[in-house]
Amino acid sequence: MLQSRIIPILATLTAFGACSPGGARLDTRTFALHYLRAPEAEMILKPYVFTDRPGAQGVISPAEGSITIRETPDNLDKIARVLAEYDRPRPLIRLTVHLIQADGAAQTDSTIADVEATLRKLFRFRGYRLVEEGIFSTTEDGVVQQQLGAGAYSIEVRVHRVAGAGDSATVPLEVHLFGRNLRFSTEVGIPAGKTAVLGNVGEDPRGTLILTVRPELITASP
Repeated sequence: MLQSRIIPILATLTAFGACSPGGARLDTRTFALHYLRAPEAEMILKPYVFTDRPGAQGVISPAEGSITIRETPDNLDKIARVLAEYDRPRPLIRLTVHLIQADGAAQTDSTIADVEATLRKLFRFRGYRLVEEGIFSTTEDGVVQQQLGAGAYSIEVRVHRVAGAGDSATVPLEVHLFGRNLRFSTEVGIPAGKTAVLGNVGEDPRGTLILTVRPELITASP
């Protein structure tokens, strides 16, 4: 009679032991990192690790080439999905920058034919011509600085994480242009392969200056 009562009590203790005192069951999983560095992965995953949960604190432990996390099973599954999205090759992005002079002369410039129709819709100048051009590349989450032409102007572009992929990708940029008492800064998201007119950025001795930027996804970095 006594033995029959002991068995269900032990079963109950076993089931309770699988949970933490706070009632949440925690598991530990180690994720291999292929492209992200451990500090980058830790920053991305911290919102999914509840280190202040009463009685069942989550733990995140970065290491070289991996990150180990103690969390609830559903959060670990979510973390795996987040890593699958972010731990991937970073695309290489080519940026084409045009600094265009707008003036009163009726003229066209074949080098900016792809954007001239848009310029004429946005502004009331009679003519446009290319003053400086810059073509350079960087990776997602990268930053590049370059002089334009003879060095009268310099540009800095920071590329944030690309949203989407292929033809539907959008490239978020921070753009800073300097030169000849000119300081222009903006943040913009541009569809990959499209040219954006960033606006009237200032004046120089040759007239009003207009800046355009075209981001293109080239390939994935190894």
